[in-house]
Amino acid sequence: MTRAGLASIAVTALVLAGASSPVWAATPAMTLSSVTGPSGGGTIITGTVASPFVVFPAGTTPAVQFQYVGTGSTTCSATAGAVAQIAVTGTTGTDGVQTVDPDQVRRVSATKVLFTVPSQAYPVIGEDGYPSTINPTGVVLAGAQTWAKWNVCVYDTDSTVSSTLLATASYTVTARPTITSIIPASSPAGGGQSITVNGTGFSAVTTATTGAIGDVPLVDIKVAPNGNSLTATTGPRASGTGLALTLTTPGGTVSSLDPDNNDQPEDADPDTDDAPIGFLYSNGITIAPRTAPAGTTVVVDVNGAGFSGLSFSAAGDPQSTQAHVFLVRDAYVLDSNRGVAECVVQAVIGDTELICTLDLSADQLSLTDSSTLPSTPITDGAYFLTVVADGSTTALNPNSSIVSSGAAFIVAPY
Repeated sequence: MTRAGLASIAVTALVLAGASSPVWAATPAMTLSSVTGPSGGGTIITGTVASPFVVFPAGTTPAVQFQYVGTGSTTCSATAGAVAQIAVTGTTGTDGVQTVDPDQVRRVSATKVLFTVPSQAYPVIGEDGYPSTINPTGVVLAGAQTWAKWNVCVYDTDSTVSSTLLATASYTVTARPTITSIIPASSPAGGGQSITVNGTGFSAVTTATTGAIGDVPLVDIKVAPNGNSLTATTGPRASGTGLALTLTTPGGTVSSLDPDNNDQPEDADPDTDDAPIGFLYSNGITIAPRTAPAGTTVVVDVNGAGFSGLSFSAAGDPQSTQAHVFLVRDAYVLDSNRGVAECVVQAVIGDTELICTLDLSADQLSLTDSSTLPSTPITDGAYFLTVVADGSTTALNPNSSIVSSGAAFIVAPY
């Protein structure tokens, strides 16, 4: 192809006759599959150059370097740099070079290369402006990591004298997030609870912070400008204790069961920084209406969580092994306080809502076996609606059978 032809399509590369590598008038930019990742490395990335020419020749393995962007050059060096930990002059990090292990570099095509972010102890700038591994007096600054920006530089070889720069990109290393507290560390089963999570490393560089409790996503997440706290709202979930709240940030994922994010055994002492923080979903429900006169029949709208996986009993079978909604005075007990009436489920609207009919004109049920007690009307008083997964008198796990409880219902002539 002639030089006129090259100019006509506005390309920036020219392959010289006899040369094994291209010589660039302007080194092409490379698009990374991920432009940020956690400190400690290990992320696998592809780099793609939008070019009609052979950038990475067949039969070769490019050399990939991470060159720290400090107060020194903000671009890749013309030839590969010598491997070096970050250097500090005065109070500021200046330069440093890490080379990707050649065994972790693969040529994918003429314009694409795959590599792994190096896992050496490359530094990350701390809150005091120094690299987190050292300061001018040589003191280690543990736990002060925030972020650091690196040039990703791809060369034809790792020679510091004769290598040629083939492509460049930018990559930001971010600190692994931690969790120090969750306030409150609980939510009703129906969700909607506003919580505050305190810790470090929440601020996003290029992507938003996301979170979940179990498999239920947190919604309306708002991260503080300093990245040390966020607020969120819980979604609906069946009750449970000791649940893990997880946050995923550009610096990786942290679980409240490993709040200091060090993959080490946690301290059982709740006063220590690495004590697990379990989240509680209470088994409370909300109902409407919450009162009705004795001798009447009322349709009740029940909101909670965990309903869609249950098979509810039909009317007249309060002892079945199916799920039930009972009207109970005080707490439900399998063999001694089963409730005075059943709210027969008419429809399960979804996992978080069901509709049931409560007949307060019928005779009471026996508290021990749920048989009918003739001529024993349901009396005025305070009760609780309770959802149980197994209404039989021989349920194997009577405590875990309770799906939702705690919604007060008043029988009174209001």
